Amino acid sequence: MRLIKDPNLAILLCVVMFAVTGGSLVGPILPEMISPLGATQKTIGWALSVYTLLAMLSTPILGMVADLAGRKRVIVFATILFGVAGLLITFSRAFWLVLVLRGLQGIGVGGMMNTVVAALGDLYTGVERNRAMGYRVTAQSLTNSSIPFVSGVLATVAWFFPFYIHSLAILAGLVAAWKLQETARPGRQPGYLRRSLSAAAKPRAIWIFFSNFMGFFLLYCIVVYMPIYVVRELSLTTAHAGLALSVGSGVVAIISTQAGRLRKSFREEKLIFAGLAGCGLALLLMGLSQSYIGLLSVMLIWGLGFGTLMPALNAAAAGLVSSELRAGFLSVFTLLIYLGQTVSPPFFALFIGRESVEGAFFAGGTTALLPLLVTLVLLLRKSTGTDAEAQR
Repeated sequence: MRLIKDPNLAILLCVVMFAVTGGSLVGPILPEMISPLGATQKTIGWALSVYTLLAMLSTPILGMVADLAGRKRVIVFATILFGVAGLLITFSRAFWLVLVLRGLQGIGVGGMMNTVVAALGDLYTGVERNRAMGYRVTAQSLTNSSIPFVSGVLATVAWFFPFYIHSLAILAGLVAAWKLQETARPGRQPGYLRRSLSAAAKPRAIWIFFSNFMGFFLLYCIVVYMPIYVVRELSLTTAHAGLALSVGSGVVAIISTQAGRLRKSFREEKLIFAGLAGCGLALLLMGLSQSYIGLLSVMLIWGLGFGTLMPALNAAAAGLVSSELRAGFLSVFTLLIYLGQTVSPPFFALFIGRESVEGAFFAGGTTALLPLLVTLVLLLRKSTGTDAEAQR
């Protein structure tokens, strides 16, 4: 109950809800943006990739600023920038200008997402931290379960209508400036960069970073190519594409609320393995689905996997370092989210045909085997080490 009543948690969850709309709002409307902006089926993915690229580049910089100058300043600046750039997109009619403004939104989200995770790590510890991270993923997923459908419907009127939703982030930034508690102790820290890099180079940190990268690498295969599959191959609308994304996100939201309970019963490694397995299976089945009902069933499986994976990864990453290094350290974690999102569309574009995109889904399911094998090796090593210790 303490978590639910904490106004800081409410503000942080509000900020992160706007941050995730940067992808979930745009993904379903990509088909509607192609013609009026003069883009093509192969280039429209850059409306997501330029956003994630700038987020990736700005995240480590803003992460260090959050450690040295405070979480609150970064959150307020980044949230207002995100909202202003989104509002300006509604007045844009050229693809290059939309890409510039999407880049500014990327800079904003580079400060929003990472700093929220750091602030939650500062505020809570232990199982309570897992619960807070679960609520964060739930907030993201509830947003992702509703925004794609709303966005898809709005885009049937005009492609730029959904971006008016982003303008509300300006209000969220102003509320954060007024009410959000500063969770860090800003100031000079001798050896800050060296200690942060040392923590990030540890084997467990590398495994967590890699798993996080792969989770979002696989996610954007769905975000970009599933709507195109629904509109171009199933001959449905962007509203149908948005609903499919909403189904998956709704399941993620439900599963994430159980993050604390799952962590009490299973080790983080097992939760991460199960999550990755669910994501990989969903992609393979998506390539085989031949109907919209079948696609919705596959999105249920995706939601189970991603909803298990993300809270476990976030809590594990936040617990690896102390508060004074957390935002900078987590900037690597968040940077890899955006790297995965950035390279995913052009990578999976290599596997699509002129008339079909199913090849991208098969490639995604096959690629998921790599993090699964890495996590399996880690599980086996840990199990062997535990058995050897028990025998002593």
